[in-house]
Amino acid sequence: MISKPRISLERIIPLITILGLVLSSVSCDFGVPDFKLTVFLEEGVTGTPDTGEYTYSELEVVNYSYSPLNSLHTVEAFLNNNRMNSVGVITMYNSFTLTARLVDLRGSYNVEMQWEGSSAIDFSFSITLSGSNLISGTFTDSRGFNGNWTAESGVVTITYADWSDFVLNGSVFEMKGSFTGEGGSGVWASEKVQ
Repeated sequence: MISKPRISLERIIPLITILGLVLSSVSCDFGVPDFKLTVFLEEGVTGTPDTGEYTYSELEVVNYSYSPLNSLHTVEAFLNNNRMNSVGVITMYNSFTLTARLVDLRGSYNVEMQWEGSSAIDFSFSITLSGSNLISGTFTDSRGFNGNWTAESGVVTITYADWSDFVLNGSVFEMKGSFTGEGGSGVWASEKVQ
């Protein structure tokens, strides 16, 4: 009589383990990883990609472009917490959050001004812009001077009412530019402090 081979439990467990590993590796998504881009467009902004969550392959290039619904406003974008221009590209090497919003200049800044041809900073003070909307308002500076400001179509203009005839013009996005006053001209730059 021929006897049937017996299969022991010690031999079955390794086979089941190997089979489980093979099946799990077949279900894995090997190859190029995918990353998520989560987009938020705040009120007053339009463009692409629109609000939503998108999936891209690693190193895929994503073009983005945002503009204000009201052409007097200026748009800024944030990739995670990094401030960016309203038009650009993102290379997907990680998952990101992209937020596009209108630039709000209201707040306080440290300002430095330098006359043309000067080798040093000639004026250094803080300035606080306030107002009921994003495109105009009033300001005061740490020296007690004041005036009006506008931020229209990417250009900021700060006009002093009581500091000779000083007017600062520049970029809304960068908050720096050139100035005129007392018959001369120069450059100015600022950094937002709050």
